Amino acid sequence: MKYNKRSLAVSAGLFVILQVNAQNMNSPYSIYGIGDIDFKPYNRTSGMGGAGLALNSSYYLIDNNPAAIAGLQKSFYTIDAAFTGKSVRYSGGPINADNSDNKDFWIKRLAFAVKINNSWASGIGIGQFSNVNYVLTGTKPVDGTTGTYTTYYEGDGGLNEYYWNNAFKIGKRLTLGVKSSILSGSINQTETVSDAGLSTAVSTKVQDYMSKARFQFGAIYTQPLSKTWELSVGGKYIPTVNMRSDRSLTVTDGTSVILEDDFIKTDRFSLPDTYAGGIALRKRNKITYALDYSYEDWSSLGIKDNGWQLVNSSRIAGGIELSRQATTWNKQTIEKGFFQFGAFFNNSYLQVRNEPIREYGITAGIGGIIGGGLFYTMSLEAGSRGTRQQDLIKENYVQATFTFSYRDFLQSKGRRYD
Repeated sequence: MKYNKRSLAVSAGLFVILQVNAQNMNSPYSIYGIGDIDFKPYNRTSGMGGAGLALNSSYYLIDNNPAAIAGLQKSFYTIDAAFTGKSVRYSGGPINADNSDNKDFWIKRLAFAVKINNSWASGIGIGQFSNVNYVLTGTKPVDGTTGTYTTYYEGDGGLNEYYWNNAFKIGKRLTLGVKSSILSGSINQTETVSDAGLSTAVSTKVQDYMSKARFQFGAIYTQPLSKTWELSVGGKYIPTVNMRSDRSLTVTDGTSVILEDDFIKTDRFSLPDTYAGGIALRKRNKITYALDYSYEDWSSLGIKDNGWQLVNSSRIAGGIELSRQATTWNKQTIEKGFFQFGAFFNNSYLQVRNEPIREYGITAGIGGIIGGGLFYTMSLEAGSRGTRQQDLIKENYVQATFTFSYRDFLQSKGRRYD
């Protein structure tokens, strides 16, 4: 199969050139490119539709914008972990009663951040960047005959992001940040031909190993409007990333290994320029309104193949948060808990059979203090992705996200850092 201009999809033409039926899968559209790219944040903003490019927090590790961690409180460190469970129901021509739903669970991210002094905050972490997860069946023609073989296609893997985030406070109102990361992982597809006419099953596994540096640049500016209201605006820019893929092949005939991890070639895949901006309005930290917009220039990369292509994408998200606060015995104001709701619409980068693959959903979330420096956030998202047009697959899903944060003083040589 020929791939145009840095296209990496191993067998993305399956929906078009084969008669394929869905089997057990979590992400049928992850067969394209480097899989499903996860644009969602998994932190305190999850219940607000993911809107948070203009937000930061003294207690929670909000890092939608690389500049946001500068808002953390000095001399404290924060450890953050996010988990997600998802239940999906599929519909469309390839779907039947045996493959109409699926459930899955992921650890989405682990992160650590500390406000080192009045102007500098730093953090490290790991998160899921893309996910490949599908099982499909189809038929392949037998050379020289009119017969066909039953063929199974299974995809797994994806890319993880390992990052180092640094943010700096410039004066009273401006923060700047840069997030340096390595995207690394493998995209795996196994094709298995198993038929009554064959004595043993023949499996061919193609693996694309990838690793590349990526940088994100962000800024947040805050302006008081009155004694009670505060306005923040934030922006983020991610330049194009040209990724290299080393492809290997493993072939087995029954239990016999014909080829094992044999290098085939080097390929390319690119991530486009990304522009994003957000605005937030706060009233004494009790009410927060947030709105984000992002745009990705995929069309300029020219990545396409038979029946599909990558197109310019955009996303809009918005939400509101209500915070419940209390005054302590020493007259300090602390947050006891919060409630959120929001919505988002994603016009994705993928177009199949001239049909755009769009996603939209609504969210709600709660959070607060467990005790002893431990905080929690729980959010629920209900959404829909894809279409039944052109014999494609539509996903209706419910997703729950749980984030736990631990916060404490930074200590050094038995003495507390101050």
